[in-house]
Amino acid sequence: MQLGFVLDNSRCIGCHACTVACKSENDVPLGDFRTWVKYTEAGSWPEVSRAFTVLRCNQCTDAPCITICPVTAIEKRPDGIVDIDHDICVGCKACMQACPYDAIYLDERSGTAGKCHFCAHRTEIGLAPACAVVCPTEAIVPGDFDDPESVVSKLRASEQLTVRKPEAGTSPNVFYRDAAPEGIDPQLTNGSGGYLWAQRLSGPGLDAELFDAAEHKAEARTTYNVDRKPHWGAKITGYLFFKSLAAGVFLAGAASLSAEAPGALVAVGVPLLSLIFLSITLVLLVTDLKRPERFLSMILRPNWSSWLAIGSFVLTLYAGLLTAWIAVGVGSWAMPLAPVMLTLTCAAAVMSAAYTAWLFGQAKGRVLWMKRGLALHLIVQAVLAGSACLLIMAWLTGPDGMGSSGLPLRWLLVGALVAHLGLTLLEPRLAPQGREAEYHRVARLVTSGPFARLHWLYGIALGLALPLVGLVLLDNPAVWGVAGFAALAGLWVEEDVLVRAGQALPIS
Repeated sequence: MQLGFVLDNSRCIGCHACTVACKSENDVPLGDFRTWVKYTEAGSWPEVSRAFTVLRCNQCTDAPCITICPVTAIEKRPDGIVDIDHDICVGCKACMQACPYDAIYLDERSGTAGKCHFCAHRTEIGLAPACAVVCPTEAIVPGDFDDPESVVSKLRASEQLTVRKPEAGTSPNVFYRDAAPEGIDPQLTNGSGGYLWAQRLSGPGLDAELFDAAEHKAEARTTYNVDRKPHWGAKITGYLFFKSLAAGVFLAGAASLSAEAPGALVAVGVPLLSLIFLSITLVLLVTDLKRPERFLSMILRPNWSSWLAIGSFVLTLYAGLLTAWIAVGVGSWAMPLAPVMLTLTCAAAVMSAAYTAWLFGQAKGRVLWMKRGLALHLIVQAVLAGSACLLIMAWLTGPDGMGSSGLPLRWLLVGALVAHLGLTLLEPRLAPQGREAEYHRVARLVTSGPFARLHWLYGIALGLALPLVGLVLLDNPAVWGVAGFAALAGLWVEEDVLVRAGQALPIS
């Protein structure tokens, strides 16, 4: 059984009765929507056409929101409905990033995710969803696509129906009849000119659309839609940054310091510093949840298909190994089991740095984050962060603290900066397969759009080029330390740009 909709755009009159009925039936908060009507206009005066498109959850066969949810709060029911258990949801907002249709919202009252669930409470007693009942033109047709005798199955067999974003690979179960292409494909329209009955929210989203409108003349104008706020912000940037430090400090220490038979500051300080940064990472991860008191659910009832859940175990394992290094103490780097322990801890550090790439790969709504090679780039960024941090420590503590480690750390940071620069310049070629056009459209926001100044001036020039010059040309530990600070500042900017630019353009 697979319940779904056929939405007949030849009948839709844009009356919003479905939106109002849905909000009333399901007590949807003000400003949030489970179903809404998008208005688009094409052509120029006097030949202008307007189209109405009803947008909502697509009850996907291969729903990415189910895959990414770390606590199995989202399930595919036997009747095909994708539903959220609000008693389990931790409010991590990952499902909102995973949905290519922008169909999930955060209910601020409960701190949990919400979306269209096909009015399951009505369906279970044989009633149609509220939106279908109130539609005055019967443009919303619900039914079972697995039943060949159902109206929706017959429509799919006899009509030329379309779906939204087939390239996302979700197998949606909401089909459109006579839909205007710009109504279901956000790349064909632009809403920067303003809405009919609503004021556009100022901020990065509008800036991105204004740039996009100037860069490429869209085939149509969006004149009414639902504006979405970015779901992830500074805490996620901090999570990426401090996770890079947590992983990179130990990796850089293992690469540059272990051969020196280091003193107490290094032997205990390196794993301790990594553990401090890892603790900050975990605090940011937990505090970004809307239901932080449910954090242990990610450990006690994990969804093993979610890299957010897997990552929680990776970070926990890494924390345990770092604690073991600290417990052993000064002799840890020279003890008989040190090579085995070092290998395990370095592997955990690498996984701690890299797993976010696979998490972002599950965020099918944010194509910029799905770029190929991101795992390698995150490892490089971790080595950059770790070597920069330890180089600063070597400068501040002097020869009595970090020993002669400044020289190998200097060249390790140079190598990491060069690799980081190379991978950054390669990003236009790293689009995920099948979604190249969408990727390049978002990537241009970084290379020449509203995020370009941050990217080129602060991320590349001040955070990469300037440190490289100082590290390579000047033989001065103080300069190396300053270069380390600049490299860390540039890394923060680049990770923040990735997080914010990835959410800037509308995906519905």
